[in-house]
Amino acid sequence: MISTLIVDDEELARDLLKYLIYNNNIQLDIIGEAANGKEAIDRIFHLKPELVLLDIEMPGYDGIDVMDHINKHYSDPINFIVITAYSYFEYAQSSLRLGAKDILLKPVDAFQLKQSISRILGYKLTDNSLLNDMLQYISVNYKNPIQLNQCAKEFHISENQINRLFKKYFNMTFIKYLNNFRIDKAIELLQNEDLTIKEIAGEVGFNNLNYFYKTFKSITGSTPKNYQ
Repeated sequence: MISTLIVDDEELARDLLKYLIYNNNIQLDIIGEAANGKEAIDRIFHLKPELVLLDIEMPGYDGIDVMDHINKHYSDPINFIVITAYSYFEYAQSSLRLGAKDILLKPVDAFQLKQSISRILGYKLTDNSLLNDMLQYISVNYKNPIQLNQCAKEFHISENQINRLFKKYFNMTFIKYLNNFRIDKAIELLQNEDLTIKEIAGEVGFNNLNYFYKTFKSITGSTPKNYQ
């Protein structure tokens, strides 16, 4: 699960967010809370959360101040989802320039929060924590060789059980999901990076260029060249 810090100066707002997360089985591990900007900065440095749900309007150090400080003085990977009341939405938009991944309006909706988290992760969260762990495993290791039996050992589950999970939630096998994930990453590189197709194939976990072309064609119906 994603380690998460909740920051809001109102205790009720923090409690409502926690209720939303737990009641809707959103796969976030809430590792701490902060009631003001300075406390948030301190908790970020000590707890090192992967995600911060950050209220924009707080007395003293507000959400913008927190993000500005973290950008200047904190080097670990971190994602911010900014939460704001409608009246502060225009001000909250400045958080995007500081790297906020999304802005959500209060009261936060469970579906919108799930969508926002999925965009950050690069994969869709499910209501199955084991499957979410496997999806995270793929998102971290897709550049390296990954085998079904390797994943089965990693998560202490049989290969058949893994494929049943992937078919239930995505209507495809583990390997097909992995290949789709890799090809999506390849398309991003083709459109945004000045790399050769061979280099891109290697970047997304394909050591065999012919197999990369074949997989790319079967998934997209086109060739990598058409995406450059």
